[in-house]
Amino acid sequence: MKREEVLAALEAGEFDGISHTYQPYSGYGKNNHQIEMSVSGRIIEVTTITTGKIFDGKENERFEDRTTKVLSGYKAVDFIESRPYYFSQRRPDLF
Repeated sequence: MKREEVLAALEAGEFDGISHTYQPYSGYGKNNHQIEMSVSGRIIEVTTITTGKIFDGKENERFEDRTTKVLSGYKAVDFIESRPYYFSQRRPDLF
């Protein structure tokens, strides 16, 4: 992958509008995690959704927790490098 050229394409907004919800995966205990990604301009918003159940002493209660990170610059390029498929569809010459 051409990191400098990917960064330049991201800064120019060439990946704007790309979004995807990745397959859920199991985590510690009975929790499930899912990652959603959305590109807006020159930033990538990555949301991790954690769902599961906790026992409150009486019954099981379901919960959902959302954590959002905003990535730009080389942190965004690192994310693109770890999950390049949807970005390579837009600019295959960079990958």
